[in-house]
Amino acid sequence: MPTYTATADIYNVLSSKIVAQLTDDTNGTEVNTDFVDDALERAESIVDSYVGKVYSVPLSTPVEKSIVHAVVTLAKCMLYRRRNSTIPDEVESECEKVTEWLKEIAASGVELDDEVTTDDAIVAEQNNDPEVFTAQVFGR
Repeated sequence: MPTYTATADIYNVLSSKIVAQLTDDTNGTEVNTDFVDDALERAESIVDSYVGKVYSVPLSTPVEKSIVHAVVTLAKCMLYRRRNSTIPDEVESECEKVTEWLKEIAASGVELDDEVTTDDAIVAEQNNDPEVFTAQVFGR
């Protein structure tokens, strides 16, 4: 189970339809929470690897909103990559911004507090998520 986030936090950046398409290997209609949790855990590990250079990790919970945003954004990218689909440009850009922000933290250039955001942290609107259709989703 993720430490900094909850499975439901992924729905702040992806619609349930897209999460199902990215995690259901059978027909793309049911969310596989095991894959979501795995992506969140791996994303938390990445966050810890950067933040741990200047802060004691794991961070005390509940963590700041900026950390939750970083974790779910990285997990979002991992779910797209898991599906072997092309990552939409806006998603890739969000991941790059989060990674740059984490690098700044690691270099002691950014102090953690609730006011810190990732370049005005972009949260995808559920209706604007690109649909994911791949042969793997539908078993072709």
